[in-house]
Amino acid sequence: MPAVHIVAALALVVAAVSLAFNLFAYTAAAAARRRAADCSAEEDERPAWARRVQAFAFECVATTVLAWTTPLAVHRRRLRPFDARRQRPPVVLLHGYVQHSANFLWLARRLRRDGWVHLYEVAHVPLGGDIERSGVRLAGVIERIRRVTGAPEVDIVAHSMGGLVARAALGAGAAGIRRIVTLGTPHQGTEAFRPLGLDPMLRQMRPGSPCLRRLAGRHGLPAGTEIISIYSRDDALVVPPSNGNCPGAFNIEVRGPGHMSLLFSRRVYELVRENLAAEVEPARQSS
Repeated sequence: MPAVHIVAALALVVAAVSLAFNLFAYTAAAAARRRAADCSAEEDERPAWARRVQAFAFECVATTVLAWTTPLAVHRRRLRPFDARRQRPPVVLLHGYVQHSANFLWLARRLRRDGWVHLYEVAHVPLGGDIERSGVRLAGVIERIRRVTGAPEVDIVAHSMGGLVARAALGAGAAGIRRIVTLGTPHQGTEAFRPLGLDPMLRQMRPGSPCLRRLAGRHGLPAGTEIISIYSRDDALVVPPSNGNCPGAFNIEVRGPGHMSLLFSRRVYELVRENLAAEVEPARQSS
């Protein structure tokens, strides 16, 4: 069979798996909404369902595209000297569960266009690991980035479980983190895929898990550090979606994007850019 046929067949298989995965996730999320009997169900159901169908379609495309980019995750950026007088702080990009650093290709392209030239995709254990141990390793990576580049501080943009790893790094004593912006992070856990509890990371992301209790039990943030949580009402993998709210953080709820689509949404990117560019306030209240 010619190589082009093999590649086309693999691409179709990936698309089919993405469709099946998202069909399962959105069906489960809809069932969870019905069980919860949420008061928000009183909204006009036709617009709500139209939005969810659109979110499902975009999510299938986003999941497929990100799966196709997996081979690009082997690329690593060289650490370069940082000039605080002319350049924005370095940004560490953290992927989510069963994902890879190439997830940020589109978001990173937009950031570079808008002046963030020091971007570092940091890989961590995506499956079968431990969120808190990944946080300890991340603290060491951030220290190395600061030491080699000379940057006094870094920002973090984290997708999904990556946001929990970033918070675990704070708990591990990571210094020099100015701002953490999380996208679709289950800060209060997720009921999605509860039956698939063989992976310890999935168990750590269940609501009320010992890991989440330890992260929540670390009161306060280091001086000069803040967390911004951006999450979607139409996220089928953070169940219920309100669990994307991080107590004590500045929380922003959006509508429309699904879990992976957050990485492509122009509106979400604008929120990321605005929050990275803003000055750190002494204390931002959760909204």
